[in-house]
Amino acid sequence: MFNKAPHGKELFEDLRIRIVALHKDGLGYKRFRNNLKLSYSTVARVIQRFSKMGSIQDRPHKGRSTKLSARPVRQVQILASKNRRMSAASIALEVAEVEGPLVSAQTIRCTLQQVGLHWRHLRRKPLLKLAYRKARKQFAEDNLSKSMNYQNCVLWSDETKINLFGSNGVQHV
Repeated sequence: MFNKAPHGKELFEDLRIRIVALHKDGLGYKRFRNNLKLSYSTVARVIQRFSKMGSIQDRPHKGRSTKLSARPVRQVQILASKNRRMSAASIALEVAEVEGPLVSAQTIRCTLQQVGLHWRHLRRKPLLKLAYRKARKQFAEDNLSKSMNYQNCVLWSDETKINLFGSNGVQHV
């Protein structure tokens, strides 16, 4: 059987207490649903849950609980924001040394994503420094008056390095 998505909002706890109290007083659903301005099915669902579970508290949610508590998460956030070049594996080891459980690097990456520290590509330095750009400009100005035959012999390249396979050395921070 498939779980259905929730329909609508959760009711406040004091409203659920009032519904159960009115039901225990012997009033029918239709009598007090108009006073509370709720639908019949909403009132019925609250009372059915109370009779089945014996409580009006929300049930615990499904899914695996988090491996890191709030304190190690803050520590991960501080370590990553102080040193953006620190790897997730080294952060995991440091957290385990101090107080937290030993977690994988992937858990650290997911934790950093959740707290808003997303990995970015390192900014590359300019390919040509200012001195080289000036030298190139000077070379072009000096050879402007030379013949076209000379300029055809000069190799005009843009220093672009292209990798067909493998990483081109991009680092994430």
